[in-house]
Amino acid sequence: MIVRTFKAAGDAPVFRTIASREIVSGRDNVGHSLFDTAFPAGRDDCVREGASGGFGAQAHYCVTGEGTVCVDGKCWPLIPETLVAAPACARVRIAADTQMRLCSVFAGDPQEVSAGTLVRSVDDITGTARDVFWGNGQSRRLLVRADGYGFALCQTLGNPETDSPLQYRHHFESCYYVAGSGEYVWQQGRHPIDTNGAGGTVFIMNRNDAHRMVVRDASICLSIFTPPIEGMESHDFSGSAPSSY
Repeated sequence: MIVRTFKAAGDAPVFRTIASREIVSGRDNVGHSLFDTAFPAGRDDCVREGASGGFGAQAHYCVTGEGTVCVDGKCWPLIPETLVAAPACARVRIAADTQMRLCSVFAGDPQEVSAGTLVRSVDDITGTARDVFWGNGQSRRLLVRADGYGFALCQTLGNPETDSPLQYRHHFESCYYVAGSGEYVWQQGRHPIDTNGAGGTVFIMNRNDAHRMVVRDASICLSIFTPPIEGMESHDFSGSAPSSY
């Protein structure tokens, strides 16, 4: 288990002029990287060449704020809970109308990424087959295997006052909490879910760690899976072992 907070993360040059925080590094060896960028109101910037670190796809998720995203010259509104995904070679520009918090993911084998540009919001999938009760909350499966980017990305909601024993034996997962409180507990230790003073907390299951996800206040996290999940998976807590898929 690797734990890292936004406050403690180092800077990384994802965009040409605006610094990002490196939340999950390619050096963590989990098949993906994750960055958190604060765009000041009125600023725009482009993803720099080489930011993918050799991965084949990119995805950018708006946590807060409003603006515009352009991919290879085609533009869409960018509002909270909206995702844009594209091949790593695509030219991506972000323009912030208001102060914006953006999470960027790079993942996928370049030889296996088969998709073009996709724009999808949580509103688009709420109430559909991609809106799955995972066991103690909802998982909005924004990207899954069938989408063709080589990784899965979900907005995962944790219900308050829940304790979920989990282990992902077939995927590397990173959970980046942007809201809520609680803690993760595993064999070697425990660490709080801190989304206030620390600005956000990521738990990286780099050893397919068995763990308990203990949520006190309702939580929101971005869950990244490599290889990607199919999209219909959910957990069963009726057994004695941690639930896995």
